[in-house]
Amino acid sequence: MSAARSAGEALLVVVSPAALALDAESVRVARDVLGAAFAVKLVVPGSLAELERTLSRRGGKRLVVIGDDRAVHQVVQVLHQRAELAASPLGIISIGNGEKVTLTRSLGVAARPVDAARTVVGGAERTLGLLVDESGGVVLGGLRIPGRGHPGSVPGAAAERGHPDGSPAPGDEAGGSGAPAPSPEGSDSEPRSLRANKAAAGRGGLIPSRCHGWGLQLGRVARTVASQLRPQRGDPGQALLVEADGQLLADLDHPVYLVAAPDDGLMEVRLSPSSGPGGQLRVRVRRITVSGGPATSFTYLADDAPGGPVRHRTWTAEPAAWRLTVPPAA
Repeated sequence: MSAARSAGEALLVVVSPAALALDAESVRVARDVLGAAFAVKLVVPGSLAELERTLSRRGGKRLVVIGDDRAVHQVVQVLHQRAELAASPLGIISIGNGEKVTLTRSLGVAARPVDAARTVVGGAERTLGLLVDESGGVVLGGLRIPGRGHPGSVPGAAAERGHPDGSPAPGDEAGGSGAPAPSPEGSDSEPRSLRANKAAAGRGGLIPSRCHGWGLQLGRVARTVASQLRPQRGDPGQALLVEADGQLLADLDHPVYLVAAPDDGLMEVRLSPSSGPGGQLRVRVRRITVSGGPATSFTYLADDAPGGPVRHRTWTAEPAAWRLTVPPAA
């Protein structure tokens, strides 16, 4: 679907102060391109509260964000809170350096601001999914849960993104990033995840009847996890309990490193061995719950922003949650 509109349509262009400080000339050029096709109101919110007020008063104006990944994430988060995210397509003009624009590049936003502005004028709409946690926090690109000592780990990090109301979510703790993964017992060849699934099948406690279909599939997954992901003694990964769509996927001996954001209503969960043989395991599910060990917490990276420590967190895939203006197909 074309995103081109009539010349009488109005745009609300939200400019990140960081983008204005970094490259004011590109901001000016982008504004001129947009202004040639639309009536443009340009604002530079100086705080999250000011951004919230600006978006609450935008009326029927189509929204364009000029800035880096953090600016885009803030706008999407506020729109999600207001249940207005899917109301109209979002335009993005990316300005930033290196890793600060990784997310917008992955979404298909043009690298040059002038090209991105032209996309807003005459591009196409792309429908996207996202992840939402139990506190209402959104993830647009990807979620990573690395182990301590693993590249990208964020031990003890405070949540830079934070929660929608600025306060800790239920389960947030000020403690450390979790205890070291317990060493495997040499005499026990069957992991706790597999034993728990077998026991639950008999008493109906862990595996709900409504998930019976998933039970058969994820039972096989648990056996694969057991063979591929049992860590070596002294493994530094965070100890995590992972449930996918209500089924136990991995027990505390198995670190999970990456969860990708959804594109069709199902997220792809990727579990990676921290050492030793065995390849990456992939499962597609709608909801994942990750918990630390008893009285421990874990940290994570959501859209490359540090989150946690938390005792537990649940992420749910929401398909077709928002629309983005992208270059028209060739």
